Amino acid sequence: MEKDITELKNCPSIERVHEILVANVETPSFPYITALLEFTIPQLFDSIRDSKILIQTFQTLIGLGNLLNRISTRQEQSELYISILECVFDESLALNLVKGNPSPVEIREINKLVFKGKALAVVNEATTLSSIEITSECFKSTGGYVEYLSNSLLKLYSSNTRSDIIEEFLHSTLKFGDASSGLLCSIFSVHEKVSKERLPKSLFNNYIVRIAPNSNLNALFNLLSFTSDVFDEMVIESIIQTANKSLTQVVAMILTKSDDYDFLVNKLITKWSNSTVIKNEPISIQESRTFMIMQLISRRKGSALTKDLLTNKQFLNAINNRLSSFSNNIKALGVVLVDYVCELNGEKKIFSLAPEVDTYSSLMVPNVDITELPAHDCWEALKLKETTSPIKIESKQDVSQDLDDDDDDDSLPPQTDVADPIYVKQLIEYFSVDTSNQNAYEMRRKALLKGPTLLHQKYRYGTEVHFYSEELLALLIGLDNHFDDKDFNELKLNNMVAVIVTNPSITTFMFNLLLTGDYSLQQRVLILSATLMAARQLRGFSPTNFPSQTLPEPLHRKYLELEGGSKYIDFIENEVQKELLADASAEAQDQLLGSGKVVRVSSRLKRPAKSTETPTAGFYTIIGKLFYFPLLNVWYEAGTIDIGHYSPVYIGHYIKTLALLIHCALHSKSVSVSWELLVDDKLKSVAAGLLLRLQKLESSLERTIMDQSNSIIT
Repeated sequence: MEKDITELKNCPSIERVHEILVANVETPSFPYITALLEFTIPQLFDSIRDSKILIQTFQTLIGLGNLLNRISTRQEQSELYISILECVFDESLALNLVKGNPSPVEIREINKLVFKGKALAVVNEATTLSSIEITSECFKSTGGYVEYLSNSLLKLYSSNTRSDIIEEFLHSTLKFGDASSGLLCSIFSVHEKVSKERLPKSLFNNYIVRIAPNSNLNALFNLLSFTSDVFDEMVIESIIQTANKSLTQVVAMILTKSDDYDFLVNKLITKWSNSTVIKNEPISIQESRTFMIMQLISRRKGSALTKDLLTNKQFLNAINNRLSSFSNNIKALGVVLVDYVCELNGEKKIFSLAPEVDTYSSLMVPNVDITELPAHDCWEALKLKETTSPIKIESKQDVSQDLDDDDDDDSLPPQTDVADPIYVKQLIEYFSVDTSNQNAYEMRRKALLKGPTLLHQKYRYGTEVHFYSEELLALLIGLDNHFDDKDFNELKLNNMVAVIVTNPSITTFMFNLLLTGDYSLQQRVLILSATLMAARQLRGFSPTNFPSQTLPEPLHRKYLELEGGSKYIDFIENEVQKELLADASAEAQDQLLGSGKVVRVSSRLKRPAKSTETPTAGFYTIIGKLFYFPLLNVWYEAGTIDIGHYSPVYIGHYIKTLALLIHCALHSKSVSVSWELLVDDKLKSVAAGLLLRLQKLESSLERTIMDQSNSIIT
């Protein structure tokens, strides 16, 4: 196990992690669980979240205890660990915890963690402190947790777990108060003969009705046949009200074991013939009642009950009452039933199926064969789900792709399927792969495409992104387009933006590279573009739809490559200018049209609504500290910007970036302070004096100006 723990700390592959999990699932140790929580889960959570072996590992006492401890002590990673805990609390948790004949000390610990509610308390505290959204029903409320515990106790009872263990867990669960007593009593009353009368209505109407349509009906019959002696008119009536045909079939199968079978059938026919019921009951319920009668009498085919129906006065009165109705649907139900009775008795049908009668012919379904099955086989049958393979319709695009495959050159080596990077360290390896490597193109392409997603998935968990950010960013800045990909600059920029967004403190390192590194104009502009786009993304601004995207794709790519990413800054600048000038422009346009002009729509209404996206938490504390002032300091430290012939171009983009960062930082306290410092106090006083003199001059010459204005008008 020591070797496995060492491997987990050194970024193993997904396949190797699975092998280690399988090898240690039965006997996990404390160091092994710690390695999983500290390294494997934060690094590979999205890749192994569905691993059943991982869940089984934490369905042990040592695994569950350490997982709950991490949730309560690691607030910054509590969302990750709660996601795992929600998977751990499934229907098999209790069985896995008590298997292997646990000692009294272990039983008390299981009782404390699960049945006394420590897990619920830990989750409630973590979600309150970190505002985490819970998806598992058992942790959403105390009632949901008690329901989960009740089902777990029932599982333990069914698996013949020691009675002393169940009793201890049951007493702890009952201490939850009113939320537990009613539910637990109703569940465990199944084992008390005196309480069986209260079971069927709740059991069938609240649970079986939901699973019957997709379940093996014979398996349900075998598991529920013990309820046959407690069915009465009220219970059967509640089954009819559900209008669930699968549930009706199961109940009819169960009633074959009842001694009151014939009595219940006659009671149903009596109500079915009642003229008041015929007139007032919804047709859907009448259809359900008819189906129940048909299912019951079909189980008595050839018996005296079925043979005597055609001469039974009550049955004939029922048919007469229905045929006398003005509703075709009510008539049809009577015709369907009487014809079905004739069919069961081997006699010729009395009525021919009219179109409205044929609508209800679906009620004539064959009986489900009753076969005795052991309980284990019944549970297994209920777990099986019928699946059908979807029909794939071949599209025109698929056909064209198949035709293209015929032109492939067989002399070329087969394309290698390069795995997606799952670690940031692996992402760096893909970017830095030797170009002479046979899979170099596929590896670099995978890294460019998958890099941003991988970084956004991992930065919330662990320290992997923070640890490798500097190495990854330096590698991206110096990465060249060796394979001449048309979208290389765009993908490279996306990766740089992802690095900055997931670790904003990396900007100080990046600006130091900008100050001291020997980079080309294109690389420097790319750094400025990544800085600005990351700041806007953290601010909550939506990506801009660039004008060139309305061009054909090849022209759009060519347009973006003209200045190596500088067009992104220009586009953002234009959008900001439009936004800032929108109010003034609309007002000027309305004034030019004049008050006497009638227009269809004001220009103000044509403007798009302002974005209401909210910035990332803490954005206003980092925009100045990590973006604006460090970038401004680069210029200050350099003294001047001189990169040769292209210095004016670079300076222009530098100033634009600073200005747009100020736009991102609007409503930040540092912006107002900085704005006051931009203008010298002496200049402020001179400007104030000039305004004062202009005001005095206007007052002294006001009458002269008015006289001249009047003379011009006259």
